Amino acid sequence: MSSPEAALWWARSRAEGTLRVPSATRTPAGMLRLVERGGEHCWLVPRPPDDVTPAVLRELRMQVLPVEFPNETSRVLAAALRCCWTDIQASPWPGQPATMREVLDVVDQLTPGRGKEVLHRFGTGALRRLNASRWLDIDDDAQRVCLGPRVATWPDQDLPALRELCRELPPPRPDRELDQ
Repeated sequence: MSSPEAALWWARSRAEGTLRVPSATRTPAGMLRLVERGGEHCWLVPRPPDDVTPAVLRELRMQVLPVEFPNETSRVLAAALRCCWTDIQASPWPGQPATMREVLDVVDQLTPGRGKEVLHRFGTGALRRLNASRWLDIDDDAQRVCLGPRVATWPDQDLPALRELCRELPPPRPDRELDQ
């Protein structure tokens, strides 16, 4: 792939975010290629150098997390990671699908005392923000949550801390019903 073609892919990624393309698409320079389960499509995720500043990440629209309700959004991402990253010795992406109920149950355990309505409102909003930024892949019809392609961009040196986080978070309760 030529430099002008790679530049066009980077511009498209900057305008649209993480790109889902057919698997036959060649990988542009500087992008990470993540093949989905089934192999028909893949994600092209921009991979900036490790030493870029937060300002550059903002310019490329690659912030760590959406900034609206950062605490709630971080809790939901952590809960989804706990539910979907079933083999913590392996890479977190792609992980295994979990239900929205399971993810929201872990969030409920992290913030006890909230009513179901508040949990649903904040949880659903955080799931939407994480889906829009491709940290999670949400299927509303199936009520399913999967880790998104941006999870694969976590540097290897961050994985031990994420593994420890997952060990410390409570698992979803199998008999717990939440109103969706």
